[in-house]
Amino acid sequence: MEVQSLSWFKWTSYAILPLFSLLLSILTFRLGFKNRQTSGAPEFILVCLGIALYSFGYFWEIVSTRPESIIFWDNFQFIGPDLLIVSLFFLCLRVSNLSKFIHPVSILLLSFIPITTEFVVWFGQEELIRPSLRFDTSAPWLALIYEYGPWMQIYVINSISVFSICIIILLYGIWTQRAFHRIRCLVFLIGICLPFGSQIMTAGGFIPFIHPKLDIFPLAAGFALLIWMYGLFYFRILNLIPLARNQVFEYIQDAVFVMNSSGFLLDCNVSALNLLGIARLRQDSKLSDFLPDLDALVEECNIHKKANTEWKTNNGKYYDVSVRSQKAEGSQFKIVVLRDVTQRAISERKLSERRDILQSILDSTSILFLVLDGDGKLILLNRACLQTTGFDLMELEGRVFWETELFADEKNAIAKVFEHRFAKKKFPKHTSVLLRTKDGKSRRTLWEHKEVRDRNGHLQYVISTGTDATGLEEAEFRILTLQRANHEILAQKAIIESQKSDLEDALQNLTRTQAKLIQASKLADLGQLAAGIAHEINNPIGAIQAAGFNILSYLEKVRKELRSILPLLSSLSDEDWNSYNELISLGLSSKEILIGLERRRVLAEIKTEMKSANILFPEETAEYFVDYGIASSWKNFESILKNQNARELLPFFLNLLGPEQCVDTIKTAVDRSAKIVYALRSFAHFESSHKKRKFSLKENIDTVLTLYQNLFKHGVEVSTNLDGVPEFFGFPDDLMHLWTNLIMNSVQAMSYKGSIGISASLQGNEVIVSIQDKGPGIPAEVKDQVFDAFFTTKPLGEGSGLGLDIAKRIVEKHKGRIWFDSSPGNTIFYVGLPFEV
Repeated sequence: MEVQSLSWFKWTSYAILPLFSLLLSILTFRLGFKNRQTSGAPEFILVCLGIALYSFGYFWEIVSTRPESIIFWDNFQFIGPDLLIVSLFFLCLRVSNLSKFIHPVSILLLSFIPITTEFVVWFGQEELIRPSLRFDTSAPWLALIYEYGPWMQIYVINSISVFSICIIILLYGIWTQRAFHRIRCLVFLIGICLPFGSQIMTAGGFIPFIHPKLDIFPLAAGFALLIWMYGLFYFRILNLIPLARNQVFEYIQDAVFVMNSSGFLLDCNVSALNLLGIARLRQDSKLSDFLPDLDALVEECNIHKKANTEWKTNNGKYYDVSVRSQKAEGSQFKIVVLRDVTQRAISERKLSERRDILQSILDSTSILFLVLDGDGKLILLNRACLQTTGFDLMELEGRVFWETELFADEKNAIAKVFEHRFAKKKFPKHTSVLLRTKDGKSRRTLWEHKEVRDRNGHLQYVISTGTDATGLEEAEFRILTLQRANHEILAQKAIIESQKSDLEDALQNLTRTQAKLIQASKLADLGQLAAGIAHEINNPIGAIQAAGFNILSYLEKVRKELRSILPLLSSLSDEDWNSYNELISLGLSSKEILIGLERRRVLAEIKTEMKSANILFPEETAEYFVDYGIASSWKNFESILKNQNARELLPFFLNLLGPEQCVDTIKTAVDRSAKIVYALRSFAHFESSHKKRKFSLKENIDTVLTLYQNLFKHGVEVSTNLDGVPEFFGFPDDLMHLWTNLIMNSVQAMSYKGSIGISASLQGNEVIVSIQDKGPGIPAEVKDQVFDAFFTTKPLGEGSGLGLDIAKRIVEKHKGRIWFDSSPGNTIFYVGLPFEV
């Protein structure tokens, strides 16, 4: 009662202890918040807050003089221990690397008693906490003394139990962890013993020092906070022994990063700083701030549980990346080590590329290739060997050659050679071996050998190349057949050359005659005739000459490829032979002519279809079928196009098809030259008695384009649209003269470089044909003279001035019309023909 009569506040020197504990908890709270990205920091902050609340309430309990205030602050103190008990338990789990037990269910279970305690303290019956209480005035402050109620006993037992479990968890961490993690668990164990011991002494009612009525738990907890703060924030990995870190960690040339689970960089060495491009590491730095692509790579390793990967920088450097995650090491840290392997990676890639190129070269040839070691074991084979024998690489590699590949008779002869492999006698250079295939059949092969010996003359390797000579007689018969065909083609070429010589002589005579007729005005018509023939005769001659050169080119290819493909010819099945015979027959009868835009469109479609059908080498195969005029029928030959051996023979058979197609071209050109006589007669007298006949306009124009195909290949792009006109009556031979003159004029006007468009449409009772070029156009001052005989804008010696005059006469013979529109860069000649059916 005497104390109650005093002021509400009474200072005592014992209040310094809770005040000092409050300052310690505030200091550690600040440091914990500053390092809040560190694993375990959130739990540590809650521990600091709990001790701060406990110290704050205990301070006011000591300095208060009013009983109701003392009871209030004593109730307030329960908040701190309740918060401490929950957060300390989960902090110990973090330190011992048992974070997997931190779960909403475990948090709820552990928080049940503390939350209930707060409810009982503030809203429950007083008897549950303090059945009886009194104030002891013998102490320097008004000390609250009370008997523990039922819930208070539960509270004390729960607190001691949680502290005991925390000690067990830390002991488990010391037992299971290693290095830094073990020492950190030991530091936390030392720290937890201080508040645990003080709690036992407070609950037991005896204080061996200071004052018997003083609660030393806040002070002990404050010192424990300092120890825990050191173990959590300042006792870091690789900082255990500064001298060792400086001499070892910094000396490592590999870049080393230490990161927490949130991606913040905790530590790194000098090499890593150089890679980041900074002088020192800031506390809040993330790897993604400097090297986002490397950070993404590390995250990918964590997701896919990979420990090693490779990183290529933007400047072309290669690094081996090693990632040790927290699960792999049982820690909260990720250690990322980068080793510069740029030179090694470049060397390995070059070596791999060379090895792949060498293997591709060996596999691409039809020649048999194998390498034996000094014991006769197979160490290298190419694809041709495997296909010939029928074995897989795994079945032959490392096996003795004569035990696997040879029949008994051949086996003994070859084995004897290797029995004397250490002798000075050289390995045979040429051998003929009867190979045994996987299915028991025999293949006669011819081999050439190259031996490799060491300095002592011992045989180390035998490098052998060979060919499959099976079916050689059949191949020789086919060679004779091809040679006879070659002789026939050469004979036809001689006839063509003779005709060409005669035509050239006639041309020279006509040219001389023309010169004389021009001088005599009475014979002007004859000069016009000679010039017209000079204009026309070179066209079929050029086609004949080009076809002759193509025939020679195809035959040369056949002779060069014949020996190398003999093994494939001999292994070709009857079904594949029939397919190739059908292909050649189709090529001879095909009338497909694709040029310009139409050719590119059809080629693109066929390439797409072949890729979808898994045809071998679809790009090259599509080119073959389009060039040889059999594009629409390629699906008939899918069996040989999907077979590796049969597909390799496609160029050979197409080279056989080429001469026969050229012979057809020569026949067409010879027929064309024979019709020059008709052109001469038509020029002199267009009122012939020949009757009109039905013809196809598309075939008529395509024939002209075919004769001049070589002229268009190297700079002139021709597109046609002629499908919309049905057959009608006319003079198709005359019209071929007409299209030839108009097309040649367009090509020469563009200097053999540019594009020509030919289209036709049926408009009423008239067929309109247009021929458009991108030449310089016809000058306005000469537009009225272009159809006059002997008028030309070409240099002297390049034009006779008769082409358009002949074209006009042919159109008039059909009772049609011809006109043109011309501007710079665009000239169109129109021909209107009566549509007679």
